Amino acid sequence: MMRKVYLAVVVLGLALVVMQHLASASSGRAVSPEDFAGACAPCGAPCPVKQ
Repeated sequence: MMRKVYLAVVVLGLALVVMQHLASASSGRAVSPEDFAGACAPCGAPCPVKQ
């Protein structure tokens, strides 16, 4: 009996997380490699040497 309750709670929790993720607002635009031109870091931070 407890296994079924535990399984139901886990499945419900995962479903809520997925639903929240899909319902969240996006950044509104696609990211292209040109957005990071001149950047050293994968996050797009500029190189300290080039500043």
